[in-house]
Formats: sequence, C-alpha cells, structure tokens
Amino acid sequence: MSLAGPRLDRPSAIGDEGRPRAASLWIASLIVVAIVGVVGLEIGESSLLPTLGLVVGLSVAGVGLLERDGFVSQVVAHGFLMTFGTAFALVVLAAPFVTRAGLAASGCALALAGIGAAWADVGGDELKPAAVGTVIGYVTMLCSAILVTVLIGIVLFGWSVLTTITGVSTPVASVMGFFLILAGTGGVVRLALRWLPVRQLTPRDRRPEIERRLAALRRRLLYTVVGSIGGLVGTALLVIVAPSGLIAGVPLLASALGALSSPVVVWPIVAVGGIALLAGIGAVLLRRMSKEVTARTTRRSAAIVVGVALSVPFLLGLFLFVAGIGAASGAFVIGAALVVGLLLGPLAVAFVLGSAVVGVALGVLPRRAMGPTIAALGLVVAAIGVGRGNPLVVFACIAGAIVVWDSATYGLGLTAELGHLPETRRLELFHGAVTVGLAVASVVVVTALELLRAGLFAGGGATGGVVLVVVGALLLLIPLRG
Repeated sequence: MSLAGPRLDRPSAIGDEGRPRAASLWIASLIVVAIVGVVGLEIGESSLLPTLGLVVGLSVAGVGLLERDGFVSQVVAHGFLMTFGTAFALVVLAAPFVTRAGLAASGCALALAGIGAAWADVGGDELKPAAVGTVIGYVTMLCSAILVTVLIGIVLFGWSVLTTITGVSTPVASVMGFFLILAGTGGVVRLALRWLPVRQLTPRDRRPEIERRLAALRRRLLYTVVGSIGGLVGTALLVIVAPSGLIAGVPLLASALGALSSPVVVWPIVAVGGIALLAGIGAVLLRRMSKEVTARTTRRSAAIVVGVALSVPFLLGLFLFVAGIGAASGAFVIGAALVVGLLLGPLAVAFVLGSAVVGVALGVLPRRAMGPTIAALGLVVAAIGVGRGNPLVVFACIAGAIVVWDSATYGLGLTAELGHLPETRRLELFHGAVTVGLAVASVVVVTALELLRAGLFAGGGATGGVVLVVVGALLLLIPLRG
C-alpha cells in the first residue's frame, strides 16, 4: 500500500488498538526502504525495491481491505490476494531455493510486508479471514474451470446437434429434429419458471391470478414435452412401418415437413430456451448471494466472484500450455506461467497466511507487534541472503532489524498509552534519532572490526575472529537500550 495513501485501519483515539504512532513508524519504514534498496543493488537487482513495493503493497492492501464492509471492497481485496498476494508468497517461499540472492529477495519481501502490515494495522485476527477467503477463491476457481469446461463441451455438442438438424434434407429427419428441439425447449422453460421470481415480483392483489396463469403455462409446457416425445417416437415407428417413399410421394407435404428444421423455425425456439435458462440461473445466483447478507457471507461471495473470474485466465493458460506442447514458443511459456501461478500461488498465499496465524496462536509472533516482528525478521533473512558479499550491507541489515523493531514497538507503546490524538512527534523523533545514531555508529565500528579481523586473523586461528564477532554483535544490540 502507498504510505501516503488512505489509512486502511480504524485506530482508536485512546486505547491499545491501532498501528504505532506515525513518526516512529515513518522512521522504521524509511530504514526498511533504504536497506531494501541497498540490498537490491548489492545482489544486482536494481528494480528490487519498486517491484517488491508494488507487489507487497497491494498484497497488504488486500488484507487490510477485508475489514471493509462493502462488497466492492471485498472483491478488490480478494483480487489483490489472489494475484499480487500470489506473487508475494511465491517470492517468499520459492526464491530462496533458486539462489542466495533469492533468499535476500525473500527477506526484503518479508521486511516490506511487515512494515506494510504495521501501517495497515494488520494483525493475526485479520490474517485468518484472508487465508480462508483465499482457499474459497482457489476452490471456486478450480470448480469453475471444470464447470466451464463441461459447459463448453455441452455447448459444442448442442451446436453440432443443431447444425446437423438444420442441415438435414429428408422430411422424416426434419420432423424428428423439430420434435427433439421442442421437447428440450419446453423442459428448459418449465424448469426456468420454477427458478424465476415471477410471483414475488407481482403485486399482492394480482398474485392469485398470476399463480393460476403460471400453473396453466406449466401444464401446457408439460403437454408440449410429452407430446413432442410422443411425436418423436411415433415418427420413428412410422419410418419403420410405412413404405420409404410414402412422404416423398406428396411433394407439398414433404416440403412442409422439411421446413420444420430450417433455421427460421429452429433458432427462435432455441433462443427462447436459452434466454429462459440464463434468466433462471441468474435468478438462482442472485437469490443465493442476497440471502442472509452478513459480513461473512459478503466476504465469501466476493471470494467466489474472484475465483470465478480467475478461472478464465486459468483456462486460457491451460489452453496455451496444451496447444504449445512440443514447441518452446512464447504462448507456451505464458500458458505455463499462468497455470503454475494460479495452481500453486493461492496455495502459497494460504500457507504463508496460515503460518502467521499459527505463529500468533502459539505466541511465536506477538499479536500487537506482528508487523514490526516480521519486518525485523525479513531484514535478518536478507542479511543471511547477502552472505559474505559485503559485510557493511550485512551489518546494516542486522542493525536495521534492531532499529525497526525498537522504533515500531516504541510507537506501539505510545499508541497503547495515549492513542493517536496527542502530539508525540518530538518525543518519537528524539528516540528515533538516538536509536538510529547508535545503530549507525555500531555498524561503523563493527565494519572496522570486520576489516581488522580480515587483515589480522585471515591466516591465523579463528579465536580472535570469534571474539571480534561477539563484540560486534553486542554493539549492534546497543540500540535496544534507546
């Protein structure tokens, strides 16, 4: 999310809720952004900060928007989680297995996610609905893809049947095709009348009359279906019993029967059945979505809508992947990326969010300070990813993790005691200046010790190097005393 954008949390004026005070959080945010930019340059990825900033920001915004009550906000939230959240989770889980630079990128993503969660006041309570919504959207996407595939098969089969019927030339086949279409359309329209809220949309004083008309229409449709099936069977028996040239001997009758399968007759009947079926399905879906409207049902409905929408790119990617097998084309690569991303990405999102929820439940992650904890942990992971490349960057990551944790938790303490209304900027800035100054001094001293170790103890034993590393670690912990 944009740090200058609208707030996603609802802080209290006084109490222990809400994000840390703004000045402390800005200090922590600037440190995280600066370190992520430096790490990106160190590992050779100059676009690491803007790329991760966009992906992580919109992922955190998706979790934050789940607290809104509007249906559109819920759809946007689940859309962000199923797309940008997928990219974020894959970076966190898959990048460390690629290269050491991937581990650094994973740590940077965690750091940005933690600081973004602090801005949006995202804690353990908000992550559980996000994980559940992601699972619902994922299952809906797979079920929708299967259903759409089946429907496409049915449509193609029906199209082939209709083109065969409209293309027949014999009178007997024309009559049988007409009866078949009439029976199918009558059954579909009668079924749609059960789904359409015709009675509910009628004024109360006219409902008895409408009910009588609907009952009469249902009977006529039933007679039509039964009569069409009877006509179909009768025509088949007539073909078996009667001489083959009986109808052909009467040209006028043959022409009239042959016209029953013409497109002018067939397509209007099919259109009536198709419109009735679509209207009935739409009425059922609207009834399901509007029944018992609560925050929970709204969230689930939004997840289902997003899952249905994502089934389209999933099927497109599957088509490109299958069509491009054997040829390393661009379409094949795009299809494979879509299929793998949409198949594994939501599972990765659910795993990451679920792990955070379990961590909060077990006490591994603090409930109120979850964002600063994840941000500090991400900087430590980034330091491990940088490895032995540049000791200054490694020490800066460690010191930055300590300063981020200290500044953010200090801001949380002020929020718990005073809320968001009292002016505490000078106090926060003084605390932040002291902490950052001590951290910078510690990094300089530790870097000098590292250079000294590399020069004096490079060819000797490791005892002196261990001593210097211990001294350096103690110096990096000084900011906690701020």
